[in-house]
Amino acid sequence: MTARARPATLKDVAEAAGVSISTVSRVFSSPGRISPETSHRVREIARRLRFTPNVMARSLITGTSPNIGLVVPDISNPYMTTLLKAAQKVSRQHATGIFVADTDDSADLERQVCEQFAQQSRGVILCAPRMSASHIREVSELVPLVLVNRVVEGIPSVSTDSRAALRELLEELVAQGHRRIAYLPGPAGSWSNKQRARTVVERARALEVELVRLDPTAGIHADGVAAAARVLKLGVTAVMAFDDVLAAGLVEGLRRAGKSVPDDVSVTGHDDILSELVHPGLTTVTGQSDRVGQLAIGRLLDEAGSNEAVGVKATVVRRRSTAPPRPV
Repeated sequence: MTARARPATLKDVAEAAGVSISTVSRVFSSPGRISPETSHRVREIARRLRFTPNVMARSLITGTSPNIGLVVPDISNPYMTTLLKAAQKVSRQHATGIFVADTDDSADLERQVCEQFAQQSRGVILCAPRMSASHIREVSELVPLVLVNRVVEGIPSVSTDSRAALRELLEELVAQGHRRIAYLPGPAGSWSNKQRARTVVERARALEVELVRLDPTAGIHADGVAAAARVLKLGVTAVMAFDDVLAAGLVEGLRRAGKSVPDDVSVTGHDDILSELVHPGLTTVTGQSDRVGQLAIGRLLDEAGSNEAVGVKATVVRRRSTAPPRPV
């Protein structure tokens, strides 16, 4: 018994016709915008490949689609689940449903999912995308798009602006007496990770304190646990983690190694999503994920909205995971 061939996609038709994916999409959704010759060629190739455009694609033109696509790199991350709940609250007020897709931090899967959503939703909220800027622009030609925690010129976006809060947090660690501090990164492809690392590195340089950048992680709890051995080997007295998930893992890893937070090592997080579930409570930076989610879906539903990048200001939340270092 032979395996069933997968259905042809927009990308298949575009490659066979020698045109862009957006051109194929317009042939079926806005034929008046494409030359008759190109339209005929694309349709003939689509027929040969047995490509059938999703009937929901027509709703992109009529504006009757009740659905929005929400694409996230990791739905298990509490930041994303909080953002989703906030977005759903706004969408219900507009009688709009939300399709959710988890891409497992894969840029290729991200692009595939966006292409699928372009045929069955009125717009897409793309959270912390791993795709290149050029690929994101291609997706924006297929479907209305709003980015979350990523800035690409010409595309509307909403992100957490934690630069001032991170500088403030580093300054407080220095004021407590820490002079050898580590930054525990998130995924290497994360735009937010790059922004946070740059902010911390630049401020540490200005304060003339040593900042050690640990190896990139996948951003999961186990990575934080594993980082504890490296932290202890390096002899740093404080660690600023990319987010609360990594920070919580690091606290657990230090506990397993017989060390105490903050007596032996001070730890801070980001997002304020697990902070009160960790002992001691994490000093962290608010991620504002609920506000970001509300603004993102609001901008997507506002057809007259601008393409500017909106930053939601974050603040420091102080708990008990930092303290002055022990005297040597």
